[in-house]
Amino acid sequence: MWKNKLSYKDLLNDAAKNSNDVHVISDEESADLKRCLYEMAVDLDKRCRKNGLKLFLVGGSLLGCIRHGGFIPWDDDMDLALSRADYKKLISIFDSEFGDIYMLRSPNSPWPNGNRFMQIYKKGTVMRSVGMENPFQPHSVCVDIFPYDYVPENKLIRVIKGYRANALMAIASCVMDYRYMDSYTRQLLENGGVFLMKARRLVGILFSYRSPAFWFDRVDNAIQTNKKTCLVTSATGRKHYFGEIYPTEVFFPLKEARFFEHMFYIPADADAYLRGLYGSDYMTPPPEKKRESHYVCELHI
Repeated sequence: MWKNKLSYKDLLNDAAKNSNDVHVISDEESADLKRCLYEMAVDLDKRCRKNGLKLFLVGGSLLGCIRHGGFIPWDDDMDLALSRADYKKLISIFDSEFGDIYMLRSPNSPWPNGNRFMQIYKKGTVMRSVGMENPFQPHSVCVDIFPYDYVPENKLIRVIKGYRANALMAIASCVMDYRYMDSYTRQLLENGGVFLMKARRLVGILFSYRSPAFWFDRVDNAIQTNKKTCLVTSATGRKHYFGEIYPTEVFFPLKEARFFEHMFYIPADADAYLRGLYGSDYMTPPPEKKRESHYVCELHI
């Protein structure tokens, strides 16, 4: 219960459960969504390879690849990643190489995002969910793409950089909620975690003198390190800057693994990465009551 009071993600899920406009994604909807996400990922991978970019699986998508040979059965999103150099190049070539059927939203790009990492949306689809009411992001099916950055080897510099990045992420998220969260979702969240929501609202007010896009750009700048080092992190991932620091050789050079019928790039030492993210028993599926349910307002593919 205490954890739920402090976890913003848990509060969003609780808000979804209590909303009349939201429903648990059905088996049929989930199958359609997974098919669309898989087709997107395969197409994006082929286009990236054509342009010398290496898109690789991370997070739940990598776990699904290793444990299930595809999606985690109760999961329905796609987590992908790029090195920082490839991440920047994708932005620069997006219009010419991807813009025919996709839309890009990313910090530090011509298409500002209401999020701390890149997302690619498929035109002609509709997907709406709780907590995504903002003018930056299309209500369409999307894949997440996380940048992987080098980490300073000097511990003091690393600590300062990491705390600054995490603080900027919190500010950006709070400003986004303060400016754009609809009143119904806000009320549901406040009912579940009054102190957390009041604190987030106060931060949002204090820093709303600049737009959310400005703050997400600052996050993106803060996590970058120009010098190649022996450490890398996914600072915008689920465990933020400090929680996903790995030796560079855990990721690079990338290797390949089969996800359904397609061979995707994956980290060089997927086992070390997954142990760090999910624990040593990651190959054992969690009990059914601990499997996260996904909620949608509207889905058309």
